Amino acid sequence: MRLHPIALLLAFALATPAIAKEPVRAWQGTRSLVKEEHLVPRMGKDEGYGDKYTFNADFPDGGSFYFSLTISNLGMGDHKMEAKGRMTAGDKSFKWNKKLDDDEWKFTKSPFSVTAGPASISGTPEKLTLKARGGGGEVELEFTPIARAWRPKNGQIQFGKERKAADFTVFPLMQVTGRYKVGGDWIPITGRGFGSHSWSDIAVYEQARMSRELRAIQGDYTIYLRELIPAEDYEATPIQYLLVTKGAEILIESYKFEAKPTESFTDGKHENKYVVPESFTLLGFDDEDQNRAYRGAITKVKQRTRKDMLEEMNAAVKLVAARYSKPVRYDYDVKYHLEVKTPEGVETIKGDDGRYEVYHWNK
Repeated sequence: MRLHPIALLLAFALATPAIAKEPVRAWQGTRSLVKEEHLVPRMGKDEGYGDKYTFNADFPDGGSFYFSLTISNLGMGDHKMEAKGRMTAGDKSFKWNKKLDDDEWKFTKSPFSVTAGPASISGTPEKLTLKARGGGGEVELEFTPIARAWRPKNGQIQFGKERKAADFTVFPLMQVTGRYKVGGDWIPITGRGFGSHSWSDIAVYEQARMSRELRAIQGDYTIYLRELIPAEDYEATPIQYLLVTKGAEILIESYKFEAKPTESFTDGKHENKYVVPESFTLLGFDDEDQNRAYRGAITKVKQRTRKDMLEEMNAAVKLVAARYSKPVRYDYDVKYHLEVKTPEGVETIKGDDGRYEVYHWNK
């Protein structure tokens, strides 16, 4: 009996094994202290390469500081730099935003420094100096650790057989001292802050379908949560990380947790109808000590922003990015209540000033 050609095609399709997903290896190796070398730009050659420094500070008078340096190969030209930020104190405020080509900014490895137009960062993990000027103002701040700089083991996630990497260094809580001026004399200022440095050989939309990050600071406690759902080409297991600190002490470091949504939002404005977990419960254990358990709840207070990231890009970058990704960012104020079981008892961390960001990169 001769089979119909369509029947043969179906039989072949059913007999052909599914294409194996590429492996993802996260947080390998043994822990080492964060060193000066972890601050230096990667200066990768891949089209998807990116490097970013982000630092924030809050001051007792309600003022705040935001600082970022971003290096990117996406679009025309390599190692483009964007330096931007803002400073507010009392009734004074100013901001800066400068885009630079690769020959318009510079860095050194040791001593570490990056100078990018109106902004610079230099120093070591034990003391970082950030400077910026723009909008009629200047600011000079030093960040020193309350909870020391931290990396999840080797700090890296490796994607696929080529093992292209994404690298993360976290600064959970820092003392901030310095000065600022707006058209007059220098004024001293103190506060507390946090930050991060990350780089990647692979564009984030190639890494993930969805990613999210939570930060909360309450007194000397901090909570830092990061989760990434790998992109379609990779194994689907979520990549998770939770760090909880109390002063200089690490209360919890967890690479696997159970996060159950209790409230979700479907983005009807977007063609992909992204589903955003806005509130969720947490449950898990410390990676090294199973007797250190934690449980908690993250609850939405309000959605601060929803940003279609393609709309923020210039024409050249948008032309490239839109072929591969439909990114939207959702930014929330959240309440948090986390209980951590320790040998001394239960530590409770709660507040209503947490910041939670969800990124959907692709369907």
